[in-house]
Amino acid sequence: MYKIYFKQAIKILKQNKFISIITITGTALAIMMIMAVVVTEAIKHVSVAPEVNRNRTMYIKNSVKNGKNTEWMQSDNVSYELYKNYLSDLQSPEYISAINVSDTEFMVNSRQSEGQILTKVQQVDAAYWRIMSFNFTAGKPFTQEEFASGIQNAIITENLAKKLFGNNEALGQEIEIDFKSYKITGIVKNVSQAFKFAYGEAYIPYTTKKGYEHRLYFVLFLMKDKSDMPKAEEEVRAAERKYNAADAEWNLTFLGPYNHRLQILNKWSNEGPDVEKTNKKMIFIFSMLLLIPAVNLSSFSMSRVNRRTEEIGVRKAFGAKKYIILIQILYENFITSLIGGIIGLLLSYITVTALKEWLLDIGTDSTIPINALISIPVFLGVFIACFLLNLLSAGLPAYRASKKNIVDSINKKNT
Repeated sequence: MYKIYFKQAIKILKQNKFISIITITGTALAIMMIMAVVVTEAIKHVSVAPEVNRNRTMYIKNSVKNGKNTEWMQSDNVSYELYKNYLSDLQSPEYISAINVSDTEFMVNSRQSEGQILTKVQQVDAAYWRIMSFNFTAGKPFTQEEFASGIQNAIITENLAKKLFGNNEALGQEIEIDFKSYKITGIVKNVSQAFKFAYGEAYIPYTTKKGYEHRLYFVLFLMKDKSDMPKAEEEVRAAERKYNAADAEWNLTFLGPYNHRLQILNKWSNEGPDVEKTNKKMIFIFSMLLLIPAVNLSSFSMSRVNRRTEEIGVRKAFGAKKYIILIQILYENFITSLIGGIIGLLLSYITVTALKEWLLDIGTDSTIPINALISIPVFLGVFIACFLLNLLSAGLPAYRASKKNIVDSINKKNT
């Protein structure tokens, strides 16, 4: 039955080419706007390499201290003291990592390079390489022993290796980072700026930087399973109570640990994410992106249905049920919506790529990984968007056609 409906839908598209083009174009533009939002969110949240463990990673980026006897408040990223004394020994996470966020860019050069290059340098620990999944083309990451000893080893990207050494072998060579000598022990594939915690051009142990004990950090917890996340929250709250019981001046609150979505929403150092406000905003955006084109497209759907009132009347005269008529019209219109949806998805990829600096806050020279663009959530989003748009634009015309009297339908009378 649905095969017949499909063939009939294609035939109708060919018969009414102008209306079909307008309908498909309108659908494509509507889906493009919706999917641009969906694709942008998918890139921010989907678990792909090197941030392959986003779905089971928790984050603490900020801490707040409130005075016990005053109205004073302090808020900032997590200090090394708080990380070391209260967060580094939690039992529920599989791995715990700290990323130094105090300094992120340094001058880098080599004997073979023409000058110094301002470079994004990630200062990390050994556990970082367990949480992230980098593609090493040569060498390997530094070990826990090397990290603890403060040995000046560096991992660099292929792009930086080419800048520093041209076509020559970079592994094992010496480079200067912030005027200190480091030995290159690993080379990784280039990382997109879309990965906020993984992106860098060089990676060094933060123990190699003088005064690392007095700097600020993001703390990452890799859980064995998503179901263990509440255990980490309980341990963090216990760590807060331990600090508050020992400190006579301050009450400590860690903002988190948050899952990947919540840590993106945690934009301020002194307050947590406003999930309700964000959800309402997204519902409003999607509602407008669906309703406005649906209202415009409904007139075209009505026109197409009116052209077939005689056919619908004859079918009903031969015993076709109302729900069969309704399903047929919705199904045939869904084929049109799906064609427009596929075109809209392709256009959304072009839109996101062209506007990546605005939508994703990444440089124009940075790439977006294909496996972040093409994912199951994205395709599922296209199908749902097409279904809802079809239901909103064709639902009323289909319902009116199914309810129309047989005689009026055959005589093409509007009721």
